[in-house]
Amino acid sequence: MTTTPSPDFDRPVRLHPLTYLEEGEEVTVGRADIDSYGLFPPDGAELLRRLEAGTPPNAAARWYTEQYGEQLDMAEFLEVLEELELVVRDGEQVAAPTGPVRWQRLGAAVFSPAAWAVYGVLVAAALVAMVRQPDLAPHYQNLFFTHSSLVLLTLGIVLGQVPWILLHEAAHALAGRRLGLNSTLSINRRFYYVVFVTALDGLVAVPRRKRYLPMLAGMITDVLVISALTLGAAVLPDGSGATGVLRRLLLSMAFAVVLRLVWQFYFFLRTDLYYLAITVLGCNDLQTTARQMLRNRLMRLLRMPGRVVDESGWGERDRQVARWYSWLMPAGYVFLTVTLLTAAIPTGIRLTEVAVHKLGTDFSPANVADVLTFLVLNFWEPVLAAYLALRAWRRGRTKAPATTAKETAHAAG
Repeated sequence: MTTTPSPDFDRPVRLHPLTYLEEGEEVTVGRADIDSYGLFPPDGAELLRRLEAGTPPNAAARWYTEQYGEQLDMAEFLEVLEELELVVRDGEQVAAPTGPVRWQRLGAAVFSPAAWAVYGVLVAAALVAMVRQPDLAPHYQNLFFTHSSLVLLTLGIVLGQVPWILLHEAAHALAGRRLGLNSTLSINRRFYYVVFVTALDGLVAVPRRKRYLPMLAGMITDVLVISALTLGAAVLPDGSGATGVLRRLLLSMAFAVVLRLVWQFYFFLRTDLYYLAITVLGCNDLQTTARQMLRNRLMRLLRMPGRVVDESGWGERDRQVARWYSWLMPAGYVFLTVTLLTAAIPTGIRLTEVAVHKLGTDFSPANVADVLTFLVLNFWEPVLAAYLALRAWRRGRTKAPATTAKETAHAAG
């Protein structure tokens, strides 16, 4: 590549305050105020430091050639910086240094040594209670805490999980804010599941050893919720009265949390354990690399080389792990598809049969409302998941795929 002379390249480039994190053979560079980051090779990061120090682009390009013995396309490099929003545009103010984020002190308190001691006692007490009263241990029969109303049963199973789901995501957010990171909460889809997602983009600029707690905070909270619900049920007498129903409701919610905890092991759906695994393995975007690797294998098998994805943007570690993960990932989807066909759909059919039978025996307004509400509460998730999938498919058809910041930074460096 050659450097294109330009009068503007003899003037310094204004950059926003940047953060640098060196790990292995890559450097994460970006803006903490908007969580925009890119991966650069060490020579690219050094070049960026020179630009940030006020060296004009042409002078920085000459320095790069002298230092590394290669020509650099400075126009392309600056284009990468603009895509990452690192360059101060005309009329734009330089970003102010980021200060303490909201709830940072609360995050520090929630994950302090004293708090961990309390959490340990809580879990130990719950385990002791389960040993003394075996009926407190998680069991699928705990889900059916009442048979008097379909709606009451479904509200306990479905809507009763909403506070614990939000608490799970809040734990992720607080663990991140403890490190001074911003977070956002959104609703998304994983195959045929609807999920809440906490985005902590700033984790890429945090040393790897500090990323584990924000990733595991949600699962840790799930364990604490199960323990607290179990202890709450332990102090209530079992029976047909209100306290008995409350006891069974607490155990029902506890078992549902156990199911969500097990769901985290479906790491190919990009669960908490997936992000933990790629951090431990030193990967950056394993899921995308594995998908593209599978696509390329298929296209080559079908002798369609024109549809093979460019592999130059893959990180070396992602490429190594994807060689075996790309086979494990579709196996997981096959397992979930089989589960959908053999368990989820038959269960849905059975629930519909139960509702129709109940409706046929009693057509009173109260019973009709009970049955219809029951059906809505049971089938809203697959319907919403289908809608999100359709919307994503339509957006994919109307928008051209964009090069990711990570791929661009690698290419420019």
